[in-house]
Amino acid sequence: MSWRNETPPTVQEDLDLLADEALSAATHLLGEQRGELYPFGVRLPADGKPELVGADRGEGEHPAPEALLDLLYESMSAMRDGARAVAFVAHVETPEGDAVRVELEHRDGGPALVLLLPYRRRRLRRALETGDLVATPGERRVWTS
Repeated sequence: MSWRNETPPTVQEDLDLLADEALSAATHLLGEQRGELYPFGVRLPADGKPELVGADRGEGEHPAPEALLDLLYESMSAMRDGARAVAFVAHVETPEGDAVRVELEHRDGGPALVLLLPYRRRRLRRALETGDLVATPGERRVWTS
C-alpha cells in the first residue's frame, strides 16, 4: 500500500510542493556550484509559500555537512510552531554514486519520507543527469510526537 493511500490530500499536496522546491533548488545549486551541495532546509510556513533555510556554523567555506544538518534540525524544530511542513536537503554518496537526499515531514501527519535522486554531472557542462527518484520511510525530526 502506498503512503498516499493513508495520507490526507492536503498533506500530500504540501509534501509534493516541498519536494519539488527542495529538488529544484538542489539541482540548480549543483549545476551552479560545480557539484558542491551543502545541506539546507525548506520550510513551508502557514501562508504556504516555501522558503529556503540555510545554516552557518562559522566554519568557513567548507563546513562539515553533518554539523550543518544538526544545526538545521535544531533550527527547524525551534521554528515549527509557524510551519506546516519541512524538508532537509543534503548530498549523499550511495553504492550507485552521488544522490540528493530530501527528508520530508508534515505537522498534520502522514509519513516522514526520504527521497533519493541519483545524479551525475556531464563532463564540461553544468548540466546534471538525474536518475529515478526513490521514496522510502523516514524519521521524524521536527514533529516527533
